[in-house]
Amino acid sequence: METPVLHGIKYNVHTVFQHHTPEKLKTISENLAIPVHLLLLNLDGNMNIAMSIRTAAVLGCSDVWIVGRRKYDARPEVGARHYIRIHKMESVDPATFFAEQGLQPILVEQGGTSLDEMRFAPYIKNPTPVCFVMGSESHGISPEWMSILSGEPRVSISQYGMIRSLNVSIAASIVLYEFMKQYKAISAYASS
Repeated sequence: METPVLHGIKYNVHTVFQHHTPEKLKTISENLAIPVHLLLLNLDGNMNIAMSIRTAAVLGCSDVWIVGRRKYDARPEVGARHYIRIHKMESVDPATFFAEQGLQPILVEQGGTSLDEMRFAPYIKNPTPVCFVMGSESHGISPEWMSILSGEPRVSISQYGMIRSLNVSIAASIVLYEFMKQYKAISAYASS
């Protein structure tokens, strides 16, 4: 019997999973997800949103929050939206949002702890899922959000060239990869 295919998504998953139905693939993805969310705040450009969603799905995030921009060109996701929960919101109150959602925000912004030196172990061992907050390339995270969340951890990616900032989806990829790497190492150590 031929496996049902939803808009060609069958080939977006690892070969060993391709015989499953899209519904089963979604369940497997949810069960494999690590307790980390990505919040995209007032991003410019369709590609940043869609590529960040794809990165989050590839690296095992459970949820992506899109705040401030509800429409975007989903083509660069290449079907990733079928394997991750996506929440679109016009606005949120940073003073209450993270507590209401049971999330630990970590701001991805210049002036924070270098990602090279950031140890995520205390956040990984804590049952509260992490939520990385990414602002727009041009303006970063708004001053209002920075003020309200001033006591929360902030991580920065070391830069050596002349350009002021990375593309948002690339920055999300780097930070999420480092988190996932540390998460896997801690999980492997805990299970041995």
